[in-house]
Amino acid sequence: MSKTLDSLQQEIIFEAKKGFPILLSGAVVFLIFMLMYFVFPIEIVHLIWIFGLGVIFPLGIFISKILGVNLNATNNPLGTLGGIVAAPQAFYIPVFIIVYMNIPEYLPFTIGLLAGSHFLPYIWIYKSKSYLFVTLGTCFSALILGGFFVDHAFILVPFAISIVYGTGVLLIKRELKINLV
Repeated sequence: MSKTLDSLQQEIIFEAKKGFPILLSGAVVFLIFMLMYFVFPIEIVHLIWIFGLGVIFPLGIFISKILGVNLNATNNPLGTLGGIVAAPQAFYIPVFIIVYMNIPEYLPFTIGLLAGSHFLPYIWIYKSKSYLFVTLGTCFSALILGGFFVDHAFILVPFAISIVYGTGVLLIKRELKINLV
């Protein structure tokens, strides 16, 4: 028997819990990025931003295992779609490297805009207004703080993104409670 789109969405929402462990991981990683500014020389901080992004997904998987959330919902085509939606971020790496080589002070701006924009499809996949908040909050934070306050971007942007992601987690948890009732 073929499942309806609505039933597939409900299954992925229930099984993956709207992917909140990835956002939780991102909140932690971006908070660490902010703190690294106070610990290391700026040249090292630039590299931490580029290579540190690779920690978000594995940390999110680890967090999901601890919390009993299945982010790898391979039996649901929407789980596959979620993976496909996330995969283009790998193509952002050359952009980050070029920004690093030419104008490294714009790494928070670039990374924030690109990372934030990739959450947009999850609004539909998870039927979640929280992802609209995450997308807009991350992109506008990166645009305003990373574009206009460049001298403080390595502090302000990761702090703002961490707050946006953390708030997104709380909003998703609230959506999940509403969906379960």
